[in-house]
Amino acid sequence: MIYYKCVVNSQEQQDVNRNMIDRTRATSDIHADAAVISRARERVLTAAEQLFGEHGYKAVGLKDIADALGMRHASLYTHFPGGKEDLYCEVMERTFARHRQHLEQIGQTIAPPLRRQLRAVSDWLLSQPAVSTMRMMQSDMFAIAPERSKHLMDVAYQGLLAPIEHLVTSAYHRGEVRRTNTGMVAGMLLSSIEAVRSLRSIPGYGASDETPLDVHAYDIIDILIEGIERRP
Repeated sequence: MIYYKCVVNSQEQQDVNRNMIDRTRATSDIHADAAVISRARERVLTAAEQLFGEHGYKAVGLKDIADALGMRHASLYTHFPGGKEDLYCEVMERTFARHRQHLEQIGQTIAPPLRRQLRAVSDWLLSQPAVSTMRMMQSDMFAIAPERSKHLMDVAYQGLLAPIEHLVTSAYHRGEVRRTNTGMVAGMLLSSIEAVRSLRSIPGYGASDETPLDVHAYDIIDILIEGIERRP
């Protein structure tokens, strides 16, 4: 009887162990699959950010993004069941969150004066995929649902304009610059950086100008600063 019980208990323990192993393998497979999906999704977001930034929402289709990635058009719906608008909104939210984090960090880590801080801003913006805020406001936002458009405009303001406005406001309180419309200054800087980025694509101009883009950006910042500097 004792031997029989030992055999039964041993068998039960083996069954428990096998079940635990099976569950562990299943969990590992799930995690592995999730990692693969996550990497694929990240590739889609990165490619879409590049294309939307260069050409705008209306000009880019899911097929363009799929072609850039070498994947089937229908596969994109695995990651973004809502289609192009869902993908675009997530791309832009991710983009502006990244900008906000870095631009706020500039305010915390780059010491004044304002000129040095704005140069750090331009260095960051030129290092990132293009974002045409003007095209967003004039075209892209009218092509998506109104509630999403409003949300993205708020996110864009917090991610790009607000951190620059904060730098200008701080410079005013330090006595570096006169009182001015901080939103206008931030908008002028952003549109100027976008213009600098587009220089290379101007026929007959971009090919002949070998000046680094950051040099052009610094010149614009100098002009901007000299226009708002506090004078005796």
